[in-house]
Amino acid sequence: MVLVLRDYQTEAVQSFFDFVRSGGRSPCIRVPTAGGKSLIIADICKTMITKWHSTRVLIVTHTKELIAQNEAEFKSYYPNASTGIYSAGLNKRHTDRRVIFAGVQSICRRAFDFNKIDLLIIDEAHLINTEAGTQYARLIKDLKTANPNIVILGLSATPYRLDNGLLYEGEKRLFESLIYDIDICDLIREGYLAPVISKGSTEKINLKGVKKTAGDYNKKSLEAAVDKDFLTKKAVDEIIDLGKTRVSWLVYASGIKHAQHICEEIRSRGIQCEVVTGETETTKRDQILADFKAQRLRCLVNVEILIAGFNAPCTDLLVLLMATQSTSKYVQAVGRGTRICPGKDNCLLLDFGGNVERHGPIDAVNPKFKEKGEGTGIAPGKECPICATVVHTTVRVCPDCGHEFPPPESNLEQTSYDGAVLSTQEEAKWYEVLEVGYNIWAGKNGKPNTLRCDFYTSHRQQPYSKWLPLDHPGTAHNISLKYVEICGGKAETVERAYKESFNWVDPTAIQVQRDPKNKKYWIITGYNFPDKIPTENNILI
Repeated sequence: MVLVLRDYQTEAVQSFFDFVRSGGRSPCIRVPTAGGKSLIIADICKTMITKWHSTRVLIVTHTKELIAQNEAEFKSYYPNASTGIYSAGLNKRHTDRRVIFAGVQSICRRAFDFNKIDLLIIDEAHLINTEAGTQYARLIKDLKTANPNIVILGLSATPYRLDNGLLYEGEKRLFESLIYDIDICDLIREGYLAPVISKGSTEKINLKGVKKTAGDYNKKSLEAAVDKDFLTKKAVDEIIDLGKTRVSWLVYASGIKHAQHICEEIRSRGIQCEVVTGETETTKRDQILADFKAQRLRCLVNVEILIAGFNAPCTDLLVLLMATQSTSKYVQAVGRGTRICPGKDNCLLLDFGGNVERHGPIDAVNPKFKEKGEGTGIAPGKECPICATVVHTTVRVCPDCGHEFPPPESNLEQTSYDGAVLSTQEEAKWYEVLEVGYNIWAGKNGKPNTLRCDFYTSHRQQPYSKWLPLDHPGTAHNISLKYVEICGGKAETVERAYKESFNWVDPTAIQVQRDPKNKKYWIITGYNFPDKIPTENNILI
């Protein structure tokens, strides 16, 4: 079978060589799970060793499964290449081949054994920790010592970390730039990936009182909150009911004991089920994974070891009986269900941990990073939308202007997520407006000021915002005036509108949807004012 690159894979490869030719040395490419990273890697490697005959490439990742998968893809794509593997788990230690696939754990102290490496490719680059003394930090430092001109390419579906944020931004970034970004919705639309859908469930994890460590939920604390007999039984009821037409069930548990309890409950219903954790003996683990991939095993429960790099295309039911603050873990876990397989129309997601609500649709996530000072004793704060006074997050009324902050979101939900897992599944929705705040936002780089309107709803703690650029000329000014008039105002400037806004008639409800131009943001598409017909799609700024 001849492997042929898809258009987006060709563009990704071209973006890499264009970047290097322009003098860049450390680019990053975002490829959705199951989007074909291994073929992109294969084509880059083939070009490198065929055009530059002394070039050597090292491809590094974290699991033996990914190492073997990437090497097999490359050999299928370019059978005559000089390839090797350095992995203790695969019992191979090649150092003299032109293209070597390796595990970071095996080579982090062996960089000089490879002599000069011209290109280092890091698969699942979000796992890189560049802090001094870590495996990747030591490997990269030694490879740069051997070759100061080495090029480092990172690929990931989630190029960000909870501790340091985006891999290509900030002082500690390893990568200079995100040079190519492949959209998961485009791949689903073109038939390369399977869509993920969701259905509501009867029970949800109560995260009240669960402690956090390093920005994410503490594992012991989370397992204690989740590993409850009644929750396990109800969750399994849902899995059995909604999964009856599904062939491969992949379950994420919150701890080893929790995983075992889930497995026991599923087995008691007559379903074949196994557990794999970090403590599972290697041979047994390999057999269990092989059985699941071959559909000899219907249900597989795991604890955080099948989040990235696990390839089981027929997985059509994902169950998140865990919660995470890490956007990367969430996206990677859900991505296990996006591979296509004969007879598979989609993958059903049952999220008992509020992960979709916490992070957003997997193609429009807003990654949450650990704030500076988190865990150092610095009190968390929030800004009053009226007077900009910064107060502690627990304060309900601003001490300076009397603004009442909306109540915090409850940790206890009666039902699990029953909404969109992809932004394309979302529809515009109406929400009751509880309060409206107004504030003047100073223009930057010489631009005029803008009046910001913040609409607080019962839907979420953060407001939905609208900007009125009354001091801008032309269409923007005229559209803003229409909104002011509907509110009962007459002001034609930002400053006058701010003073006048305290007497405006505010909308009782707003209609919102994701911004089609930037899916990380929301836009307001309709307003419902007292005693007026709802205005929809006619006041857009």
